[in-house]
Order: sequence, then structure tokens, then C-alpha cells
Amino acid sequence: MAVAGAGGFGQFCLEAYRQTGDISVAAVADPNLAGSAPLTHPELSITADWRNLLDVPTVEVIHLATPPLLRAEIAVPALKAGKSVFCEKPLALSLHEADEMLDAARLAGRSVGVDYVLRHHPAFELVARLSASALLGPLRTFSLQNFAQVLPGDHWMWDTEKSGGILVEHGVHFFDAYGQIAGAPEEVRGSAPRKEAVEVTVRYVSGAIGRFYHEFAWPQKVERTHGIMFFEHGYVEIDGWIPERVHGRVDAPAAAFEAVVRPLCPSLEVREDSGAISFDVRFPDRQAAYRSAIVDGMRDLIAKHRGPSHRMVVSAHDARDSLSLALVARRAVETGRCERLSR
Repeated sequence: MAVAGAGGFGQFCLEAYRQTGDISVAAVADPNLAGSAPLTHPELSITADWRNLLDVPTVEVIHLATPPLLRAEIAVPALKAGKSVFCEKPLALSLHEADEMLDAARLAGRSVGVDYVLRHHPAFELVARLSASALLGPLRTFSLQNFAQVLPGDHWMWDTEKSGGILVEHGVHFFDAYGQIAGAPEEVRGSAPRKEAVEVTVRYVSGAIGRFYHEFAWPQKVERTHGIMFFEHGYVEIDGWIPERVHGRVDAPAAAFEAVVRPLCPSLEVREDSGAISFDVRFPDRQAAYRSAIVDGMRDLIAKHRGPSHRMVVSAHDARDSLSLALVARRAVETGRCERLSR
């Protein structure tokens, strides 16, 4: 594989791949670091132009760790050159660009994946399994509060032409992760109480209500992300942007609950209290889980690249759906009106 973009997060991904033993990085491109070598791969010389990656015959997949405005510009030629593409989120900055990428992949017989790490994290796998088991009953409402690290005023995320803004650049992660439980969105309202803060409420076709709040204003040492999902027969809480803990309470038989959860989470703690089940699962090594989720996403795409019948955990169409919701949510914030999603 090759990586386009060797900034802070690109270096984090390179380290994740270096540790695998089965994913080989053959080339890296970044105009700001041209001529130097990645710390993780001293044998490589970083090229200035991403187009050089298309000429490396051994490269099967290109990972785009670039700002969002460059995704389609690189992805479409890469797909036409026979490479599959693994994108950071969002997939693109518009549905037109996203569709260009998906069309290029289809015509070339190649695949597009998106680095939605939450879907590859065992915490969200656990919640999805619980939801599918019917032990909790239907989802009624949930809330996601993301108190994120403050960003400098000149950071590229504040330039919506480069990033799409908070909901598009960052919110898509959570629209996708919680959407796998809530289902298809129907309408959305939103507001921006401050430049660095945005909040939206989404009504889903199922009748569930989801509330999302993002604010980039805190020191890294005290930033916090918390989600809570209320079902008909209990609730589940998810602590951490990269989850560190899942806990909750369910009105269900202990044996039935353990049969669903224990195979996925051997460290599960269960306590029966007043006829209900309280449970707790910890994920102590946040950075290791983060790296593992990136690698799992890449392996998922590689499996699709090499075997077109493989069904991906997160498809390009999933990424398009979450981008669509993010774009409509941004419009709702801008207009102050309830905006409906087309089906």
C-alpha cells in the first residue's frame, strides 16, 4: 500500500501498519515533507507528488490521509489507475464528488473504504450486537456529547472550503456509528451556539431521536466524549471518543444477556440487582484499540480489493449515507429550519 499525507495522523497510521507484519508500505507522498523519510519507515523517501504513487506497480491500495478537499482529486485518478482507495473521513465534501468516486470505483472494478474506526471498535460491535439481539427492545432516544480538543484559529478545519466544517469533517464518524443502530434518518434540526460548537437533533424513520453536540474548546487532557442510548428495556453508555468503557442496565435475564455479550467481551462484568442486569466492559488501551481499528478497516478494504464478493464492514455507500446526513445537518444549522432527507 501507499499513503498520501504524512502529517501527524498519517504518521500514526504508518506506525499502525508497521506493527502488523502483513501490510507493507511501499511509498509515501506529502509535499510538505518531500525528501525526508517517515520515522516509521526510514528506508522510504517521501515524494512530493501523490501522482508518483500511481506508478508504483506493487501498490494495491492508497490511503488518503489528506485534508478532505483533496480526497476526490486523488481518489478518482487512483481508482482509474487500478488502485483501491482507503479514505479518512469524510468520503468527500459533496455528494457529487462522492458519486464520482463511487462511479470510478465501479468502472475500474476497484473499491473504496473509509476509516470509520468506531465501527471496527469492539465497543460499537458490542452495542450493535446487543441492539440486534432484541434484549434491549427498540431504540427510543440517544445523546452524543463530544467535548473535543481546542484547535488553533488558523487550523484548516475552520476553513469550510477545505474541511466542510465540524459536522462534515468530524460529525460523520458519529452519524455513521450511531446510525447503524438507529437506522435511516428522516429529518434534522440544528444550531451553532458558538463558532466552535454545533448541535443537531435527528429524527429517524424508526421514530428514534438522536442528539449530537460537538464543541472544540478544551485542553487535550480534559476532553471527553460520552454517548448514552436509551432502549425500551434499558440503556447503554459509551465513554470516550475512542471508547474506553461501555456500561449500562438492562431488564433482561442474566443468562440470556451473557450469552449475547460474553463471546465478544470476555472481560464483561455483570451484576444482577433488583431484577435487572448492570454490566460494565473496559477497554483500557485506547491507543492500541485506535491502531487496531485503523488496521482492521484497511484489511477490510484489502479483502474487498482481492475478493470482490467480500462484504465490507463499512462500505462506500455507508460513507455516502453519513456524508449525506452531515451535509443536510449543516444546512439545517445554516438555515435554522427543519431539513428533510431524501430517500
